[in-house]
Amino acid sequence: MKQLTPMDSHFFYFETPNQPMVIGSLWLCDQSAAPNGIVRHKEILQYIGDRLNTTPMFRRRLAQAPLRLDDPYWLEDESFDLEYHVRHVGLPQPGDWRQLCIFTARTMSRTIDMDRAPWEIYIIEGLNNVKGVPPNSFAVLIRFHHAYVDGKSSLELSTALMEETPNHEFGRRDNVEYVERLPTPLEMWARTTPRMISQSLRSLKAGLTVAQKSVQLLSHLRSDARPEQRRVPQTIFNTAVSPHRSYGGHVWQLGELKRIRQIYPSASLNDVIICVIAGGMRRYLIKHNKLPVEGSLVSMCPVSLRAEEAKKDGGNLISAMYIAIGTDIEDPLARLEAVNRRTKRGIPLAKDVLYGLSNSAGELVPPYMRSLATWAQTKTRFYSKFPLINTIITNVPGIPGKITRYFAGAPIVSIFPLVPVSDGMGISHGITGIYENLNLGVLADRKVVPDMDFYIGCIEASTQEYLKLAAQFEASQAEQAQTQSSEPENLPAPAAVEPASATTEPARTEAEQPKPAAKRSRKSPTNKATIESRG
Repeated sequence: MKQLTPMDSHFFYFETPNQPMVIGSLWLCDQSAAPNGIVRHKEILQYIGDRLNTTPMFRRRLAQAPLRLDDPYWLEDESFDLEYHVRHVGLPQPGDWRQLCIFTARTMSRTIDMDRAPWEIYIIEGLNNVKGVPPNSFAVLIRFHHAYVDGKSSLELSTALMEETPNHEFGRRDNVEYVERLPTPLEMWARTTPRMISQSLRSLKAGLTVAQKSVQLLSHLRSDARPEQRRVPQTIFNTAVSPHRSYGGHVWQLGELKRIRQIYPSASLNDVIICVIAGGMRRYLIKHNKLPVEGSLVSMCPVSLRAEEAKKDGGNLISAMYIAIGTDIEDPLARLEAVNRRTKRGIPLAKDVLYGLSNSAGELVPPYMRSLATWAQTKTRFYSKFPLINTIITNVPGIPGKITRYFAGAPIVSIFPLVPVSDGMGISHGITGIYENLNLGVLADRKVVPDMDFYIGCIEASTQEYLKLAAQFEASQAEQAQTQSSEPENLPAPAAVEPASATTEPARTEAEQPKPAAKRSRKSPTNKATIESRG
């Protein structure tokens, strides 16, 4: 038996019918490239049954402590039924992106049965009109409860269902796991009672850690010569969520993002992604006349602390970085400079201070008091009135390299992530990589973003704005190189033109924007998936 951490338990207690704490991914699989040109459902069931034994996590269910006096436990499900967890559905025709995403949104609006192992797989047949995917393909929708996994461990569990060959050896089940005996009520009391007695000692230890980390946090904030905004603006994204969802997707080519990054070399790909999303959110809010008058939207960006040896252990090993994403900055280059500056400060703070602070704060309070406090928060819709963030942007490492991965013999063409929303945060952005692409999945409350088509269009427009800036930078670099090569060798070369430093130059006004280059950048192909769930 493995006990949930305070952070794991938070996701369990935080769930309501309006805010399912469910995380997952959507795979697109090319059935025509399977060895027999078709993959039958009974073969998929057998394939999944064979692969489940690579990790014990798939067979664990939740067990409550007596009277909920302690955090719950994970134990082996003695009545595990594979056919309950794997469902088979068909899309209505024409079987396009819209139909697929409508089904995805409706499914993500439902909670998961916590009396069983908290995961589900939907095999979705009938993909006949999806760009980049051959007709008669199928999709795989995988859902996990967030108490079960974080973003990185959910991907690791999902990759346990992948193979690097299309030729699966059916019936081979290596690493068969031993199923634990269900503990008796007396044994559960025997586990809970000592922890209740020792709670005061754990609280004392946690209190000392909280005090130490709080001092580090204050020291960090005081040493910051340029403090960022301290207030989260109230926006249309920060409301009490309904149980209905909308979903959209977008594909970036990795080469596109690398071209954008070169305009400000110290920026990371994560910085570029945050800025592109911020530009899309800015456009969307301006269109609806809802852009905050003061301050930028604030995003939580999870920071994984999971070691390699713990990658398939499940649970949540994450900290969080909170940054203003620059929706108040019109100039895209100035926005990239600002976000890069903020992430450089935020990542060390998240790893060194905030993780220990949040975990110790959880240990400071007895579990039953934490559950009551979370219940009060959800009943009063507290975070919709006092939002801590405006959105979440999380980048989960995906499938590296160019080696094709297979599911039951069918090549996996693409993967889109699914990240939950909650009161006070009606829209989420998940990013994962596969082969040479980075895929964005946007999940939102349907009443918050009823026009997901338009929202994804705003993300695309922001991408093109940055690509245009990258094309101008490339043209400038090429012109300088040509000038240098044509000058006599004994003359000094002209100084290189560099983007303005974010620490010495304020955000540019509209009049100071760089003039567009005469030659327009070629638009790169993109994929778009949008929906509005029907409730």
